Amino acid sequence: MKSWSRERGERTAIPNGWASASIEDIFAPLEDGRTLHQGWSPQCEKVPRTNDDWGVLKTTAIQAGAFSPAHNKRLPDGLKPRPQIEVKQGDILITCAGPRSRCGVAALVRSTPPKLMMSGKMYRLRVPEEFFDARFLEAFLQTSAAYDSIDRMKTGGSDSGLNLTHDRFRQLKVPVAPLNEQRRIVETYEELTSDLDAGVAALGRVREKLKLYRASVLKAAVGGALTAEWRNWHPQVEHASEPLKRILAERRRRWEEDQLAQFKAKNLEPPKNWKAKYREPSAADTGNLSSLPDGWSWATVEQVASARARSIQSGPFGSQLLHSEFSHGGYLAIGIDNVLDGKFSLGSEHRITQETFDRLRKFEARPRDVVVTVMATVGRVCVLPPDLQSSIITKHCYRITADDRIADPEFLAIALRAESPTRLYIYGNIRGQTRPGINGPILKLAPVALPPRTEQEAIVEAVEDQLSIVDHLEADIDKKLKTAQPLRQAILRHAFTGQLVPQDPSDEPASELLKRIATEREARTREAAAAKRAAKKTNGASRRRPVKQKQKEQVD
Repeated sequence: MKSWSRERGERTAIPNGWASASIEDIFAPLEDGRTLHQGWSPQCEKVPRTNDDWGVLKTTAIQAGAFSPAHNKRLPDGLKPRPQIEVKQGDILITCAGPRSRCGVAALVRSTPPKLMMSGKMYRLRVPEEFFDARFLEAFLQTSAAYDSIDRMKTGGSDSGLNLTHDRFRQLKVPVAPLNEQRRIVETYEELTSDLDAGVAALGRVREKLKLYRASVLKAAVGGALTAEWRNWHPQVEHASEPLKRILAERRRRWEEDQLAQFKAKNLEPPKNWKAKYREPSAADTGNLSSLPDGWSWATVEQVASARARSIQSGPFGSQLLHSEFSHGGYLAIGIDNVLDGKFSLGSEHRITQETFDRLRKFEARPRDVVVTVMATVGRVCVLPPDLQSSIITKHCYRITADDRIADPEFLAIALRAESPTRLYIYGNIRGQTRPGINGPILKLAPVALPPRTEQEAIVEAVEDQLSIVDHLEADIDKKLKTAQPLRQAILRHAFTGQLVPQDPSDEPASELLKRIATEREARTREAAAAKRAAKKTNGASRRRPVKQKQKEQVD
């Protein structure tokens, strides 16, 4: 038997004994006789409910094929719960509002604690258990075919906020297999995907361990453990504080020479105490800092930055660079998306014209600058490549031009990335509620554990060697994880084309099954309607007292 798929323009085979139906054809009537419930979205507290409280599910409680009841918000004491929308075992929940990727996600409730209600962004339906396996429907709703069909049903003007209406969802086409075959398919599908899920979980655990290993390498680098053996082989290396003192003194001397030259050019005598106007870079407050390996010294980001103008600088703020000035071509404007953890990426490119670049040239990024994200996403760090094209930084980033005689830019990036006093200081000084961040003065005062310059090179080389292995393993894991979803879809495709399990000619055809579902639904709907009328009649009678009885009471 063949059917034509208008959406894809191809012929698809319906297996023998199967049928195609609208999803509403397999709905079971709910307690009130309706077949589809939508939840309620009151103003809830931000905390999850406790065992004795009522709560409202968040949409994140519904993941593809997985229900997570812990994702909920507590209903305030002043609001009365609505037990009629309490989630129960056997419900199939589907999100009906949200961004494109989250609208139309479905899961079967296999178990749930009491006193949890649906939110207004989800629907609840059930299937008649004696005629249809709810797991079969849940599995179908995970197929790419179902996703595509539901996606075409969504309405809304933006991908960030779409809706799936009752009427459209009810028309979703569903393949219906004989009941016994549904059960065989589900059992085989769950067996196969449980192995797949176990493999994905194992890869996830390895990935987490690699994260910990990466962090431990960085921590060992800035604590001296990574180059302990190197120091044993290089005992005569000059202490890091010595070149720092010389270069700081050199900067002061050059400033004084420049000031004297300016006085001479103006035929002026230097005023009294003119040397006191020099602003010495702030030294690290070592009161709460740990001891360092031999040869190391505490410094600040400001001390290791170059004496070059604007060596520590953020991008243009406010009206200096409007979002409307970004273009598709031209010069790169480096933002948060370009700064990954230890890596520079073109990411989501923002470009500016030649005219805008010329106007904002003082914010130009320099090759081998260290860039730190300082707003919203705080603390991502990378070193700009030596062949960097002409570009500027934006307001969410600070660039640091290091004095290469004191600090290797790659080492400074490691110090800013690692779990260290440097990072603790930065995170401890984040300010702001809606857009948390740090400013230039905070960044300048961040302490840096500074090794001798040659040891810095050894640290950078050792870190690159260790992390290159981690990068390779993570890339391999990512590749394997990317194959998991296509493999799951391949299993589902076989399941819903009748190729996953053998068919049994003795199974009752799906067409007969649909007839029985319809008959049962009509009977239950009539029963629910009759019960509703009876309850209404009883309630009306209790509110209305007979006139004769009232008169008798008055006589008495």
